[in-house]
Amino acid sequence: MPAIASLAPAELQEEFNGPVAYADRWLWLALLGLVLVAAYYLAVIWLTRDRAPAPAVSWSRADVPSARRLHLDRIERIEAEVRSGQLSARVGHQQLSETVRSYVAAVSTLPAPTMTLADFRRQAPRPLVDAIALMYPPEFAPDDAGQARERFDDAVAQARGLVASWS
Repeated sequence: MPAIASLAPAELQEEFNGPVAYADRWLWLALLGLVLVAAYYLAVIWLTRDRAPAPAVSWSRADVPSARRLHLDRIERIEAEVRSGQLSARVGHQQLSETVRSYVAAVSTLPAPTMTLADFRRQAPRPLVDAIALMYPPEFAPDDAGQARERFDDAVAQARGLVASWS
């Protein structure tokens, strides 16, 4: 085998080959794949978004003073029954939530009795969302996990303030 130094340049060129380039089609296939993935995500976002804006809450022509008095009396009764031990704090939260929802349904067009917390967050005014959010965990969690007793006074105050201030 001859030494490399003794080989002529023409012999070296025949022995060594330069790098082999990839075919252009692989580059275009990779770019097409990236475009398809991006188009997929855009289509998912576009097709699953909420299309209609949240409707504004309009007030009905209900007899607001009598509805307010009726619901404030319910709140007083619930508070007295929980304090006397006739109702558990959890049941008290459930009844407070039902009372607030009933009042909102009576004085507005908002379908409050059938709304979830997420629905309230999308459509309802902030004071109503805050009141329902305060009552929500104790309403559904067991007594020891939902802090029903600890949150009851705040829930009564918010329910009473909400019913008294909405017209």
